[in-house]
Amino acid sequence: MKKQMLPLSLLLLVFTSCLDQRQSEIFPKESHLPGLASPFKLQGPQSVLLLADYFLDPAIVDSVNGNEAFTFHHNKEAGEVLITAKNDDIPQYSELKIWVTGYKYSILVEKSKKVKFVYSFDPKNKAYRSVHLFGQMNNWNRSATPMVFRDGLWQTELELNPGRYQYLLMLDGKESLDLNNPDITDNNIGGFNSVLNVGNSDSLNVPRLFTSSTELDQIRVGFENDPEKIFVFWQNHRLPVEFIIRQSNKLVITIPKAAENTDRSFIRIWSYNKEGASNDLLIPLHKRQVLDSLSMLTRDDAEASILYFLMIDRFNNGNQENDEPIDDPEVNSKTNYWGGDLAGITKKIRDGYFANLGINSIWLSPITQNPLQAYVEYPEPKRKYSGYHGYWPITLTTVDHRFGTSAEMHELVKEAHANGINVLLDFVSNHVHEENKLIKENPAWATELTLPDGQKNIRLWDDQRLTTWFDTFLPTLDLSNPEVAELLADSALYWIKEYKLDGFRHDATKHIPEQYWRTLTRKLKEEVMLPQNKRLYQIGETFGGRELIGSYVGSGLLDGQFDFNLYFDARSVFALDNESFIRMNNSLMETFDYYGSNHLMGNITGNHDLPRFISFAGGSLSFDEDGVEAGWSRDIKVGNPNAYAKLSMLTAFTMTIPGVPVIYYGDEIGIPGGGDPDSRRPMRFENLAPKEIETKEIAAKLTKLRQNRLSLIYGDLYVLHLSNDTWVYSRRYFDEITIVAFNKGNQPATISFELPEIFNETILKDNFGNKADKNENHVTVTIQPYSFEILVN
Repeated sequence: MKKQMLPLSLLLLVFTSCLDQRQSEIFPKESHLPGLASPFKLQGPQSVLLLADYFLDPAIVDSVNGNEAFTFHHNKEAGEVLITAKNDDIPQYSELKIWVTGYKYSILVEKSKKVKFVYSFDPKNKAYRSVHLFGQMNNWNRSATPMVFRDGLWQTELELNPGRYQYLLMLDGKESLDLNNPDITDNNIGGFNSVLNVGNSDSLNVPRLFTSSTELDQIRVGFENDPEKIFVFWQNHRLPVEFIIRQSNKLVITIPKAAENTDRSFIRIWSYNKEGASNDLLIPLHKRQVLDSLSMLTRDDAEASILYFLMIDRFNNGNQENDEPIDDPEVNSKTNYWGGDLAGITKKIRDGYFANLGINSIWLSPITQNPLQAYVEYPEPKRKYSGYHGYWPITLTTVDHRFGTSAEMHELVKEAHANGINVLLDFVSNHVHEENKLIKENPAWATELTLPDGQKNIRLWDDQRLTTWFDTFLPTLDLSNPEVAELLADSALYWIKEYKLDGFRHDATKHIPEQYWRTLTRKLKEEVMLPQNKRLYQIGETFGGRELIGSYVGSGLLDGQFDFNLYFDARSVFALDNESFIRMNNSLMETFDYYGSNHLMGNITGNHDLPRFISFAGGSLSFDEDGVEAGWSRDIKVGNPNAYAKLSMLTAFTMTIPGVPVIYYGDEIGIPGGGDPDSRRPMRFENLAPKEIETKEIAAKLTKLRQNRLSLIYGDLYVLHLSNDTWVYSRRYFDEITIVAFNKGNQPATISFELPEIFNETILKDNFGNKADKNENHVTVTIQPYSFEILVN
């Protein structure tokens, strides 16, 4: 006799009535774990989880347990949990259960994806005394990976995540490409690196999750490739089985009643099967319903941010009375003050410049007082610079008078908030100027300038990552000293509390010990975020491999960092005709592997330390030359007019992928330039050329699409088509879909792809003039050269 299945509607009715009776037993009225707990990534057979990253007071934790594949040792005094794998049979994901006053909090535990990899170098009958491998796999530390000569080859064994790694060799102390490896790529500073491909990142058979539909307090989520395990969290609690019904290829999730008590909470979902981990879903809630209206978004929703980075001195001069360039014939105008100030930014807010461009967050370069005289940089050719950029602080809590006054800073922030715009401040924690009172009174608070071997510890970015100085007059602070860390963190906190700022961009993140970021983040939570029920956004700057960048992101640390690895791949692919979208797609998938499918990493069009993208795209600047010296030696222009279209493609990419899109000032019109300081030319607002006006209009249209499409803010990304010159992906959020199609070739391209059947009846609207033909779920669109289209339902 066959068993009769209860109708889904009846099942839901039965479960819902039972759930309402149990809610108070499962979820505390007030959470002891603020924010969203980031997944904890295992580092190997043993890993240590710091409870202070998640709980402001680790002492409140009563006990810890979890999956039977591990043993858990809770060191209550140290506030640590030692997680030890019993054997190699480790699940891709598991739940760490942390008990506080009878309530269970859940942290997702993620298995390390690292694989063993043997790298060999054939010296081709040449004799070397020593060979070292260095690159993204060891954060470019030249001495970290010595190789052993065995059986005619130099060899070393590594444990690495699957992916692509740039590297070089040190052959008897001299840097060299791996001449046995034809796979090379530009190194972003005028040269090339070899590329190592590790492991297999094929994801065709891993599960795929997608949002399907929602009704009242229930969410339907679809999946493909049959997940073995599914983890559904509301905030920091894994939902018990009675909240979830699994039928065929669908989940029905009941939103907890406790969600009624907050304007913003989240459902998060992960899964895996024997082939690997799926994408993850982030579903925002407004009280007890899925967020389905743009009107529900607020300035606290960092996922909806569109960030604009401006250098104060180079943006707009609103008050000529505070203009004070340094009177020194040795200071070139490129490295002197130009007069931009806080009043000029406030004027542009009032004029509607940012609103018209679709910007809802501004990142200001540092505003602390900088020295009144110029200084000669340490390396050749020893040019002389002023501190126009703001990164040489001689005070920690005062506004540089050349930028304005404290009152003008208050006015700027007040005006920005009145116009729905967040303000982030660039804060320098790593170093101070030698004239700073802090270091003059406490010289022992600096790291050592001279190394034991007599070498100057200047700009040794990788070999002396946590101690190196930027220049002889910029002492690096020893932030491993708790007294120094507390003082700097209090200085940063001052700016947030005094000016009601919305977060920070942090300079030189990787050169600072992680404990400092924990100190600062704890203070922000304790003194601002929790008392004011305010969400702050912190984003860091780190040049390095994805593993290093990601080590500073998570609960207790920063919310995100700039995804430079993705940008460098995007820069090459969109700028150069012979680079393939396959490289771009692989890079995006690596970003998801390291930071998750939903993250708050910064996706940039450029920044102040790098040559302008448009000059690479137009051929006025070459990838194999020194961009800094090129900017000094000649007038770098746009070059080929196709560069404007390529820049718009890059902007379209940053605006349509997960993360926080960041426009570097001037990229909205295509200002050209070489490396620093040529990449910091004054902003222009008037007398724009037709191509500049067109580029700005496209940028504004893209930001408005980002602002008005929940699928571009919270939707899962799925690749629909991929070739060398064409690429199509979709972002889906329940019944809203946005399709992004690129053609980087120099001829029109007709692209065909399939949509999920649920969109059979959907009418697709183009936004950039490339109309699509649709027959049920089959779509064909012709994209013009160096162009893109965004199709919406």
